[in-house]
Amino acid sequence: MLITLSLAVWSCGKGKGEISADSEALVIVGDSTLTSRQVLEKIPFGLTAEDSIAMFRQIADEWVRELVLTDFATKNLPDMERIDRLVNEYRNNLIITSYLQSMTEVAAADISENKVKQYYEANKNNMVLEEPIVKGAFLKVSEADPQVDNLRKWMSDFTDRSIDKIEEAGLKHASTYKYFKDQWQFWSEITQQIPYRFFDADAFVRSSVNFETTDAGSIYLLHISDYILSGSEMPYELARIKIREILAAQELSKRKEKLITDIYKQQIKDGRLIPHAYDPIRHQMVE
Repeated sequence: MLITLSLAVWSCGKGKGEISADSEALVIVGDSTLTSRQVLEKIPFGLTAEDSIAMFRQIADEWVRELVLTDFATKNLPDMERIDRLVNEYRNNLIITSYLQSMTEVAAADISENKVKQYYEANKNNMVLEEPIVKGAFLKVSEADPQVDNLRKWMSDFTDRSIDKIEEAGLKHASTYKYFKDQWQFWSEITQQIPYRFFDADAFVRSSVNFETTDAGSIYLLHISDYILSGSEMPYELARIKIREILAAQELSKRKEKLITDIYKQQIKDGRLIPHAYDPIRHQMVE
């Protein structure tokens, strides 16, 4: 396919003869060479001959333009040292960031559930809710839905049987349905889906079980089966996510510091790092 396409591209130009998709040099800029295979490998399968030829030329033109302009700018910019320094700094930061990301994933994986529970028990008095959390269900449905009246009743009852009816028969036209009777949800995550201004969140969840509002032809139904108010201790099932992030950050910090210290020691041993007036391992001036 590559050879056939390359022949088609070649025949549409001004040149004559055959082109090898394996080794034919299309153009050379300095010590860089663009081959037909390099271009053809970037052209997706299934294009028409015309589109393939157009893409072939576009890829080749962009390659030449980038290298020629880079070469020209390199020779004519008055401050190439600064550019080289910035490129080197970016490269170094990219390498370090990529490596630390891999360390972060390893550190997070090493956090056991037992460590998370221990942290929670030791710090739960300081882990308080900044907003209410609720359990229940939320439903958005068209006003024209023939099941609207039943949905109102089932959402209000909110028994296991009514929930089954909602999920079995009442969701054919529902655009949104969220069941969270067994999982705490932050109040803001629920209300951002409802076009209604809730002023006092704690007062509302304390006094409300069923709520309904209508907007733009849709009915929004909310049932609150349980709640915990702002200022209360955060339940473990929510706190564990935050705790894992805290413990992973702490573990990463320790591993990063140990890694840097080990590298410093090895570099000193190899003679590549030579402390004089400052000791980078002890982080202090040398006496």
